[in-house]
Order: sequence, then structure tokens, then C-alpha cells
Amino acid sequence: MPGPHVFLSRSEPPGCPCNCWPARRAMEELLYQEGCEPIIVDRESLVPGQDWMEAISDGMGRAHGMLLIVSSHALKSEHVQNELAMAELRNRHDGFPVILLMLPEVTLEALEKSGLGSLSPNRRQTVQWQGKDDIDSVRRDIRPQLDLMRADLIGAKVHHRVVHHLREVDAQSLSRAGATLGVPVETLSPLMRHRLASGLLAERPSEPETDPLRVALTELLPLSGPDASRELIQLSVTHARVPAAEADRMRGVLDTGSPRVAVLPALSTDTARRYIHRASEQPLPWDHFVVALTAGAGVLGDLVQRIGEELLEEFDIHDEETLREHEHDFGPVVVIVPHPPDADLVRALDTAYPVGLLFLFVVDGELLGATGAHTRLEGLPAWREEEMNRTVRRFVRRYGTTLRN
Repeated sequence: MPGPHVFLSRSEPPGCPCNCWPARRAMEELLYQEGCEPIIVDRESLVPGQDWMEAISDGMGRAHGMLLIVSSHALKSEHVQNELAMAELRNRHDGFPVILLMLPEVTLEALEKSGLGSLSPNRRQTVQWQGKDDIDSVRRDIRPQLDLMRADLIGAKVHHRVVHHLREVDAQSLSRAGATLGVPVETLSPLMRHRLASGLLAERPSEPETDPLRVALTELLPLSGPDASRELIQLSVTHARVPAAEADRMRGVLDTGSPRVAVLPALSTDTARRYIHRASEQPLPWDHFVVALTAGAGVLGDLVQRIGEELLEEFDIHDEETLREHEHDFGPVVVIVPHPPDADLVRALDTAYPVGLLFLFVVDGELLGATGAHTRLEGLPAWREEEMNRTVRRFVRRYGTTLRN
């Protein structure tokens, strides 16, 4: 994965004898060594005819954070003021990291009295640069911010959703939950939230007695509202308990052609819902519903009809075209069938719905028998399956009020 882009804000007149040029070269080298890409806007980087402010705006738009070299020249630079103003605006909006590297000739008092002072940079922790021989201490001081930029590059929407929920949790609770999950404690709260999100979403089979995930959730909950609490519970438990390899196999069914059938050995359709949520790789699971088979003649036709009614009433899907549109926009609709996938049943469903659906048959493992050529998921041991569903029920009952399983 590419490293973060860091906007290098500075001002260094040609031929200047102070520390600004050595600091710039040292910071460029340090960023490259840390796997980052420095973004430098100067006359050499401008495209012929390009406006200076346009170049700065473009550079800031591509950056994941900013490193400002605070020299005596930077204190007087309008360009640096503009760059810091853009960075502060992004910081208030999405936590854009801003690092201040103080050169020896600049004091905090001079910074406060300068044109940069109106932007309140003094409220930030600064990093001191004493010269190129002191580069290791600078690296140590700025590495947490660079790690935060790397964490922001994680593309998973589920991860960022959990980070969003953790923003309202106090630092002490974050630290206690992190210690329970074995997450390194960080003094930088935004980085701690990213690491804790990774810890909550890591595959973590349940333990029979004191379970780290349940203990961590107890530390973090309740959030400000039941909806947020429910989502944190469901995402954490689902990702921790459902094996990632099985989620991959479920997604693989979508590419196998027709019929798209997976078979899950499980005791409960609630377990099927957790597998669907894990395979969706989104904060919201793929749309899904349960259709139960009824005994008697005409069962296949009845099942096909009920699926069509559900698709129309719940999702406004009435033909193959709208099924394709729905899958393109939101993923497949998953039909949970608590019954073995016998050949006649699969054939009838595939004939009626050749596109847009994924059929997930849920069968007691002891009664499963042969499943044909369909993808058979591994399922969970019975006690782990029950623990997963029980954990969601109990935590939602305590911290939320309107869960619909």
C-alpha cells in the first residue's frame, strides 16, 4: 500500500545561511525513509502557467498531513500562513495531522506574535530540531503522527465507522479496552482509536471464561445513543467471531456463475445474518431475509412466490433489471433458506431468479449430509456459535433497545 503524502510547508530564501535549508533536506530524507511521499510546492514544481495558490491547494488536497518547518522566514511568509490556514480547517473537519518542527532560532513567543499566531499553532505540541545530528529524536517525536496518517489510509469502511464511534469514548476507557485486547497504548488519542478499532475487528475466537472482546466492549459502552452502541456491538462481534476465510468464500460464490448457493452448518438463522454481515465488508450488511419451507404439495412454487413478494415489498425489486441494479449499488440480496439444498429446490430457485440473489442454506451440521457442488462453509462449533449470538443479544439488551435480528 502506498505511504501517506505529507505536505512540507516551509520558507527558505535562496542562499540563506540559517537552518531552514538543512532542515528541509533532512525532513525530506526522513519522510522518504519512513515510507512517506513529501509534497513540495516551489517554483521548480510548478507547471508552466500554474497559479501558486492553485498548486498549494492541489497539494494540500492530496496530502494526508502537514509538516511545517517553523523558521524565522516561515513566520513572515504569506504562503505558509495560507498553508497553515488550510491545514487547520481540515484538522477541525477530519483531524488532519499537523506537525510543527521548531528550528533553534525560533521561540514559541516569536511564533505567537507572528502572522501564524492568529491560527493558534501554539496549542499544538511542537517538535524541536537541533540540527541534522539530532534526526533520530525528531523521528521518534513525529512517528506517532506519521503512524496516524498511515492509519487513515486504511480503506475499510467498517474500520473507519468504528473509529468514528470511538471518538466519543474517554482516553481512560480507550486505554483500558486497549490493554484488554493487547493493543499498544498511545498518548496520541486519534492513533489510539485507530489501533483499538483494529483490535476490536481482529478475528478473535471466543474464550470460555473471561473473554477479551466482551471485557473491552464493557469498557467502551454505552455510547451516546443506542443506535451507535448497537452498531459497535454488531460490527465488533461479527468481525471477531466469523472467520475472515469463510467471508471470503461467501463472496467467492458471487463469481461462480449460476446457481449462487452457499451452505452454512448452523443452529440459528441469526448466525447466517452474522456471516452475511461479515461477507458484506460494509457497516450495513447486504439486504437479506429468511424464507421458511412449508410442507405439502406446491412447496417450490410457494417459495418462489414468497421470495418475489418480499423483493417487491421490502426492496422495490420486481424484475431482473432491478435485481441487477440493486446488486450493483448495494450488493446481492441474500435469501436465507433454513433447509437442505436439494437439487429440485435449487433448480427451481435458479430458474426463477438467475441474477441478483445469493441463496444461503442453513442446516444443522448433524443433519447436513451431501450438499451437491455448492460452496459449503465451515460454520462454528456449537458453543462458539451460541456465544456469538448470545453476546450480541446480551450487549444490545443492555446498551440498546431496538435491535432487529
